[in-house]
Amino acid sequence: MKSIYFGKVSMLLGIACMALVYSLTGCGNNTQTPKKNPIDTAVHTVDINALIRIADTTLTDNKVSVFAQDSLTSKNETIYIQVTGLDGAPTTDALLDYDVVMDMGMVSHGGPYYPLVDLGNGLFKAEVVFIMANMDDMGEGWVLHTILNKKDSLSFLLPIAEAKPARTIPVGTKDDGQVFVSLLLPNEVQTGAQSIGFTLHRMDHNVFPPLDNYTVEVESFMPDMDHGSPNNETAIGEGNGRYNGKVNFTMKGSWIIKANLFKNGEKVSQEELVFPVEVK
Repeated sequence: MKSIYFGKVSMLLGIACMALVYSLTGCGNNTQTPKKNPIDTAVHTVDINALIRIADTTLTDNKVSVFAQDSLTSKNETIYIQVTGLDGAPTTDALLDYDVVMDMGMVSHGGPYYPLVDLGNGLFKAEVVFIMANMDDMGEGWVLHTILNKKDSLSFLLPIAEAKPARTIPVGTKDDGQVFVSLLLPNEVQTGAQSIGFTLHRMDHNVFPPLDNYTVEVESFMPDMDHGSPNNETAIGEGNGRYNGKVNFTMKGSWIIKANLFKNGEKVSQEELVFPVEVK
């Protein structure tokens, strides 16, 4: 198996402390019983040649490869897992399951992730929230564990660097403890009104279930010009920890998105979340 490591990344001290509290048992994320992978029935096109190969390994009858659209960082990421025969032909009847674990050496912890989606032709899509970056000299870092056809266990080291600026931020809440809020917006966007998405996951010991029944109030603000913009819309829940709203950028430059969590009309996040955005 071939794996790629990135250089030195900074330590998220608060999350590491939580890992020490919750990972003394050495368990990973919640495991799932292998079953038929859900099939993506929407129109989709994934050009495997345009993706970055992260790692691969060869079995007796199959080759399993891990891809990403770009370098992986500590945020909500999409990764792709391809199963082929040794001749490179897609394995169309593969059954695949997975989870992710952050190996910090003395301790380990899991992270939020969604079920695999079967894209067809031996290609699967996984959505994972990497809540921290790999750290030098502290374990193997993030590890992708897969089970192929209920019998072959494969592990891949994932090179997770620190996202700059941050796109996944932990925040304390009134009722649900620590919540990881992930902004689903590129670092650079165009002017004008556009959709803005978030995922929310709460930390329950060593599992990270999606968090529903919230709203995310958003405000766009331009610090250099000391003004905001009109027509922002609160992100409302779409189920499975996903939220979608609108944000408006009226001119080019450096902006920030201020986000606050609400539940039943009451603000419940202990502090305001700030996400920088460059508007081109």
